[in-house]
Formats: sequence, C-alpha cells, structure tokens
Amino acid sequence: MPSRLRYPVPVLAALAVSLPCTAQAEAPSEAASAGGPIEEIVVTARKRTESLQDTPVAVTALTADQIAEFGVQSLADISKMTAGLLFDSEFTRGANRPVIRGQANILGASGVSYFIDGVYVSGSIDDYDLDDIERIEIVKGPQSALYGRNTYSGTINIVTRSPGDEFRASVKGEVAEDGQFLARASLSGPIGETLSGGVTLRHYEMGGHVTNRYDGKDIGIQESRSVSGVLEFTPNERLSMRGRAYWSERDDGQPAIFASRYFD
Repeated sequence: MPSRLRYPVPVLAALAVSLPCTAQAEAPSEAASAGGPIEEIVVTARKRTESLQDTPVAVTALTADQIAEFGVQSLADISKMTAGLLFDSEFTRGANRPVIRGQANILGASGVSYFIDGVYVSGSIDDYDLDDIERIEIVKGPQSALYGRNTYSGTINIVTRSPGDEFRASVKGEVAEDGQFLARASLSGPIGETLSGGVTLRHYEMGGHVTNRYDGKDIGIQESRSVSGVLEFTPNERLSMRGRAYWSERDDGQPAIFASRYFD
C-alpha cells in the first residue's frame, strides 16, 4: 500500500475593518455598455482603494467573472493568464510555489507570499476554493515596504466575496478523467439586520494517473477537503467588520516521480 502524505493547513482567521469604499470591480457605465471604454477595475494592491490604471506598480487583476469565464480551477491556473508568473512544481501540490519574473529561491522561503483579505498565509494554498473570491491581484516586483518579508518578488492577494444581504446557495459536482471528482456546497446570506454570514464545504479527489510498474499500484493519488466560514458585521454605512476562518487538509498518496532511462 503506498504511503500517505498529509499536509495539514493551520486555520486562518482574519478580521478586517473597512469603510464603504471596499474594493470591487465597478459596474460598467452606460458608455461601456454602448461600446465605450471597458469597465474600471478597482484594486487594493497598495493597501488603499484606487483604479488599476492609476496604480504605479505592475498589477494583474482577475475578477470572479474572468476566472469563471476562463475555467480557472486552481491558483496554479492563473499563471496561464498572467505574464511573468509561473508555479514551480516540486512533485506534490503542497510544494507548488509561485515564481514571479524568474526570481526563484530553491533552498529557502519563496519570494512570493499569499494574502487573503490582507492577512498573510504561510505555506501552499494551491487547492484554495476559487468560487468564494471576488478578485485576485498579482502584484509584481519588491513589495517589502507594504507587505513585509518574503515579498521581494511580489505578492498574490486574494479578495474574498462579501456574504451580502441576499440568500445565496449553490451546489456543484464535477467528474473527469483519471478518477477526478469535485463536490462543493455553499450557503450565504443575512443573519440579522446588521449581520450576515456564509459557509462553504469542498471535497476533491483524483485517482492515480500513473501505474507503478513494480507492484502494479496507482501513484499520484490526490485527496483534499476544506471548510470556510465568514461573518460580516455592518452596524452602519461607514463601518464594516469581517471575520473569516479557513481550514483544509490534503491526504495525497505517493507522488508520481519518474526517472530517465539513462542506460538504454
């Protein structure tokens, strides 16, 4: 029986206080709908709300609509839509590390850090559920002055979606080749006049896509599960507080590592 590799991810808890100018992709104007300029994208790459066109740093912003349109399934897929970004795969999902502009640190910590709603996240979050996000910002170049250590190559900022003041529920299931299976369910909406919340459950698994010629068993098996929850308190129009918790666990099998046939 192949060995199992477990990658427990610590619980992430975040509390954010914001004004009504929460960063978002603004609705297109009448001119835009009539064939005028494209919609304005508002980002928080410099920890303040500003237009993407006015930001004096290199930023690639992907909205939730773009992620759904292009069929992005994981954070690693955003490299296909972002110039200068790739993910250095080291045989397992837990070891996938983002590399911006070729600045890779093989033996030490990565030069690119993840932030979820402004909170630093350590380790890999390659299997993070992208259906709960509002926007992803890839900030390129040294960002230590604003974001701290391990950001000399850039940052990946994930801005999550607000629970909102309307009930919303979704259930999704996917089946694909190599025994891939994805199940996801989410529920969000108002809890009271000033409080709203949401919860999301996700399970993913993939059968081994490579057969070990020694014992005939499949290798490369992947399995992960996650739970996330959010509460948002809005006492008035000028104040909003949001708390979010996220837990995930990977239970992958032996990674599919191959060797070249040097002696043939």
